[in-house]
Amino acid sequence: MAEEQIFEQEMEFPFYFANLTGDMRLSSLVDAMLLTSEKQLHQSDSDSSEMVKRGLGWVVVQYHMDVSSMPQLGQKLNVRTRATSYNKYFFYRDFWIDDLDGNNMVKLESAFVIIDVNERKMVSASDKLTDMFGAKEITKIKRFPRVKVPEEFDIKREQQIGYYNIDVNRHVNNSYYFDWMVDSLGIDFVEKHRVKTMDIKYEKELDINSHPEVFAKVSDDGLETKHWIKNGEDLNVVAQMTWEKK
Repeated sequence: MAEEQIFEQEMEFPFYFANLTGDMRLSSLVDAMLLTSEKQLHQSDSDSSEMVKRGLGWVVVQYHMDVSSMPQLGQKLNVRTRATSYNKYFFYRDFWIDDLDGNNMVKLESAFVIIDVNERKMVSASDKLTDMFGAKEITKIKRFPRVKVPEEFDIKREQQIGYYNIDVNRHVNNSYYFDWMVDSLGIDFVEKHRVKTMDIKYEKELDINSHPEVFAKVSDDGLETKHWIKNGEDLNVVAQMTWEKK
């Protein structure tokens, strides 16, 4: 059996990761964790830039995040990741952010696929990777919390896509979805609330020619929000978040 491989790096939370309250932005939280996995993947020439050279790309399918304590501006953090398991198409990876005393602040579970960037279709992870980083081969598909699109919405916003939104896979980088969704709630909401859990499922990519619309539904108590993004009739992403008041 492959030996479990945990990759970690220490980082200091820079000012450009912060929102107006000094909390780390949700998009930056995810970026910090993905950067750690990229560094691990780089050791076996499987990071995003190397994959593109081979006509391949990593694409996230689903995230589940739990936040026990949101990182604060200037705080030093330990970011860790581990590839947990894989099957024919899905590659599963966990992430953690801890403070330097070892207290867990954030945990993220993820599912990725590998695509042929020219044909835009999934390919087998087991066929394309020579290093599984200690992940176990499984036959089952891991189940994440189910997220449904509500029948009604409270908020609807048109969103513009620029060249800076497009990543090396030639579609909108998934971190921007978080900014769009949180921005739709308004600055007053962001000032008074902190995210506790987040589930997101990516359905279809957006590219430079897309014309997305961002939707949100807010619960009566204001502590649960549901979000989805559509390009015409196509659903691109659906998410739900729970919040606590600051």
